[in-house]
Amino acid sequence: MFKQTCTNLTTLSIQRVRQWLNGFETIICDADGVLWHFDKAIDGSVEAFNAIQDTGRNTFIVTNNSCLCSEKIRLKARDFGFNVRKDHVLNSGKSVASFLSSKNFQQKVFVVGGVGIIEELAAVNICAFQFRNEKIKKSMRDFALEMEVDEDVGAVVVGRDDSFNMCSVIRACHYLRNPQILFLGCCLDAAYPIGNNRVLAGAAAMIALVKTITSRKPLILGKPNPWIVREPIESGAINPATTLMIGDTLETDIKFANYNGFQSILVGSGVTELEKVERIRDRGQKKQMRLVPDAYLPRLCDIIEYL
Repeated sequence: MFKQTCTNLTTLSIQRVRQWLNGFETIICDADGVLWHFDKAIDGSVEAFNAIQDTGRNTFIVTNNSCLCSEKIRLKARDFGFNVRKDHVLNSGKSVASFLSSKNFQQKVFVVGGVGIIEELAAVNICAFQFRNEKIKKSMRDFALEMEVDEDVGAVVVGRDDSFNMCSVIRACHYLRNPQILFLGCCLDAAYPIGNNRVLAGAAAMIALVKTITSRKPLILGKPNPWIVREPIESGAINPATTLMIGDTLETDIKFANYNGFQSILVGSGVTELEKVERIRDRGQKKQMRLVPDAYLPRLCDIIEYL
C-alpha cells in the first residue's frame, strides 16, 4: 500500500492505517533507537511492544548489538518490561555463530569485540578468545615481533569493542595475512550519538581499520544481511510477505527490510531525521530507494491507536 513512500501514518485515518497493519502476522523491532536508548526504555515503547504482542502477532527483536549475547539482551528487555519470548531475540553475534556453525567450523576464532560474541560462539561449541585491555609495553614493532600467536585460528570476528586497542588490531591483522582465515564483521554501524554532540564509535570504525591494514573485505553478518533471520524464515516462524520491520536507521534496518521482502516503518526516535529520508525519496534514484521506508511514525508508541 505504501511501498517506499515514507508515508507519515499520523496524517492518515486510523481506519486506513489499521487496515494496512492487519496484514502483518510478524513485527520485528530494532532495539536501540526503537525500544530503548542504552539503559533507558523510550517512553511508551514497552506499552507499544506488549500491545503488539497482545494482538497475537509474532514479535521479534533483531539488533546489531553484539556486546551482549542474545539471551542477555532478552533479559535486559524483560527488565525494562518488554514481554519478549525466549529465542525471539536475534543479534549480530548470534548470526556470526550461526554462520560458522553452518560451515561445520572446527577451528578457533579470534575476537575483537564484546564478550557477547564469544558467548554466542560457545553456545554452538566454537572456541573463541580475545585479549582485553592488553597494552603495548615496548614499541609497536617489538610487540608485533614478540607476540605469541595461536596456529589453530581459522577466523577473525570484529564487532564493537569498548576496549579497542592497537594490540587487538595487530593480532587480528597477523591472522588475516593468511587468506584462508575468514574475516567476519558484526555490523557496519558507524557511530552511536549519546547527546551533547558526543558519539561512541561503532563497529564500522573498528572494522575499517583492520580492513585498511589487511586490504581484505569482511563478510558482515548483522543487518542488513538477511542471514541474521535465516533460521526463523527457513523454519516458517517468519513469513517475509506478512512481516513488518520497525527501525530507526536506513542503512541497516530499512535496507534489511527491503533485502528480505519485509515492509517497513521508520521511527523518529533514533538516529534518522524524517527530512533526510524525504530528500532521498524525492530524488528518486533507483539505488537509493532501497533506503526509503514504506511508512513513518515519530515513535513506536504511536502505533498503539492503530492496533
